[in-house]
Amino acid sequence: MKRLIVPGVGGSEAQHWQSWLQQVLPNAERVEQQNWHQPILQQWVAQLAKVLQQQNKPVQIVAHSFGCLTSVAALKQHPELASAVDSLILVAPANPERFSSTGLRQSGQASIADFLPNALAGTSLLIASQTDPWLDFKSAKALASQWQSALVDLGNAGHINVASGFGAWPQLLPYLDLITSGATPFASGPVRPSLNHNPRMRDLTPLQQFQFSRSF
Repeated sequence: MKRLIVPGVGGSEAQHWQSWLQQVLPNAERVEQQNWHQPILQQWVAQLAKVLQQQNKPVQIVAHSFGCLTSVAALKQHPELASAVDSLILVAPANPERFSSTGLRQSGQASIADFLPNALAGTSLLIASQTDPWLDFKSAKALASQWQSALVDLGNAGHINVASGFGAWPQLLPYLDLITSGATPFASGPVRPSLNHNPRMRDLTPLQQFQFSRSF
């Protein structure tokens, strides 16, 4: 399956796990934005929608930070594109309350929260951190519930970026297959994997245990 890499502000530098993922996956494409340092939601949504319209088979979106907000907003604003998306991996979403329609939110400006969906129709997984400076874990859980996304708790992992040690990230790869629309759903409740070892097997169904063990 083709993966669309959707970075956040800054575009995910060469050492970032998204750049690593793009290199190791045989069929991956990065969604490029006109200006990586100006997170203007409508412009970013338009660019993602343009890329999705060019796909001839459903893709999996792998997004980070503001890229997560871009991805879910695109599906709300362009429901006709739902058939182009098999599933979404949403890693460390940024807090929508910190952004306005013109970029970083200033005093007196409305947030972009109203641009985001109340629920996602497709299959999705939200990977969050207990120590993310861009979104506290309580809010991450609320977004996962709102979007009906399975939730993975990485514990003390910062913003899940280069600064918190996430360059090459092979532990992510099994999730890409597990969350596709045809895969077995996750067990209820958050999965709590180790950053360096297999996810805790007691949190997964027997079939998922087999799939994870085979994948690592």
